[in-house]
Amino acid sequence: MKKLLILIALLACGLTASAQELSCTFVQKKTLKAVNKVIPGEGKITFKAPDYLNMTYDVPEGEYLLIEGTQLKNCVKGKVIQIDTAKNPRMRKMRNTLLDCIMGNYEKAAEENDATLIVEQKGDIKTVSMMARKQLPAGYARIILDYNKKGLPVRMVLDEFTGIETEYTFKY
Repeated sequence: MKKLLILIALLACGLTASAQELSCTFVQKKTLKAVNKVIPGEGKITFKAPDYLNMTYDVPEGEYLLIEGTQLKNCVKGKVIQIDTAKNPRMRKMRNTLLDCIMGNYEKAAEENDATLIVEQKGDIKTVSMMARKQLPAGYARIILDYNKKGLPVRMVLDEFTGIETEYTFKY
C-alpha cells in the first residue's frame, strides 16, 4: 500500500508539471542589426504545456503567433501564414525552441540547436546562455534566458544568424 501511495504521489507531481500554464504580458524589442532599426512590440502571452502558445500583440495591433500542437500560425502586417511544423524542419526547430525555453527545458533546446550551454545563478535570477557551435544560414546564433526564482522566464533574447535580435521581457 505504501508503494502504491508513493507511485500515486509521483504520478500526481508529473501530471502537475505537465499541466503547466502561464499568462503574462510581454514587451518586445526587435533589432535589425544591418540597418540599426528597432521595432517595438507588446502584448499578452498564454501558454499551456506542452504545446500551446498564444502571443497576441497590442502593438502592432492585430499581430500574433499561435502554436497549437504542430500547427503554427503567424500574422505580421495583416499577412497570415499557417505551417504544419511536422512537415517543416526549420519551423519545427523554432517551435520546439520557444516551447522548451518557456518550460525551462533549456538543455533540450541547446541540444536541438547544437549549442554550447552555460547556466549561471545570480541572486534570484538564473541566466541560461546558448551559443551555436557553428554558423548556419538560418536559426539562432545565440539564445539568452533569464528565469526568476519560481523558474518562470522573465527575459528571452533570440539572436538569429540573419542579424535579427529579438528581446522579450515578461511580466507576471
